[in-house]
Amino acid sequence: MPPPNLDRVRISKTVIHAGDFLSVVREPNSERVWLGHADAKIYTIDFAAERPAATAVFEGHESYVSSLGLVGNTLVSASWDRKLIWWDLQNRRMVRTVEAHDRWIRQLAVNSAQTMIATISDDMTCKLWDARSGRLIRTLTGFDARVPRYDNPNKIFSCVISPDGRHVAAADDAARVIVWETESGREAARFEAPSYLGISQGGYLSAARICCMAFSPDGRSLALAGKERAGELFVISGPGLVQIFDWQSGRKTYEQKASGQFESIYWHPQSSWILVAPFANGPLCFLDSATPRVMKESPATIPTYDLAVNEAADAFYTVGSGKALKWEIPA
Repeated sequence: MPPPNLDRVRISKTVIHAGDFLSVVREPNSERVWLGHADAKIYTIDFAAERPAATAVFEGHESYVSSLGLVGNTLVSASWDRKLIWWDLQNRRMVRTVEAHDRWIRQLAVNSAQTMIATISDDMTCKLWDARSGRLIRTLTGFDARVPRYDNPNKIFSCVISPDGRHVAAADDAARVIVWETESGREAARFEAPSYLGISQGGYLSAARICCMAFSPDGRSLALAGKERAGELFVISGPGLVQIFDWQSGRKTYEQKASGQFESIYWHPQSSWILVAPFANGPLCFLDSATPRVMKESPATIPTYDLAVNEAADAFYTVGSGKALKWEIPA
């Protein structure tokens, strides 16, 4: 089968729905996606339908459904309400609820073997959970409670598990990255990415930050994406920034800028491209992961909060403000 042709990327289907879809996962080998919404509900869309629509399926959270993961036929959701909830997709019922963190859970990640879940929270911890039982395996710490120099409350914004499941990485509002061993909980590395560190004016830290991360297919590199700081001036909007680091040494090996703050990222496991989606009304960008350059920009689209990609990487789904989109990349 010929590889997807990035020059032909297009939106093939659009679902309009009021409010914000904050997270999305796709069922393997299908066009069905599950979406977390700002109204605290979980929706599903079957993009294989001629006229797909969003249908509310699960209710149980009390606030924004910020992140989703799949463990076999079970959906796991994380929320501002500090809870993790396991949902049986076949029988459409709640399996368990875990009071997981002391503050808002911003993101979860599931390892490729679907045996472990990592979560990050504004309580400044990263926690590892048994994906099947919901048992807490260990709590990982190491970030400061407040952002040094600016003395603002700190936050952990993103986390990711390496392809082999041996490491988990998280990044905070101080633009620091910590990588831990999942088996032992030992800190394996830490480094700083100061280009993402915001500027404080009037006691407020600007929105420059690391919003999302992805390990390289071989697990040796870590891509960071978000918004670049804009000198010493406070600005709401700024250039989107992607940097790649050799995480063991902390050496930066790659940098690419584009328009808009990047909110989600996908590193193709076989091809040499990275897909990043912007928070604001900017284009999706396909970046060459070997040589810093923009391979393809999509047309400007909705503010995007999350994305999911199919097995062949010839279709992907983006969700955000008022819409869910299916994209196709024909050969």
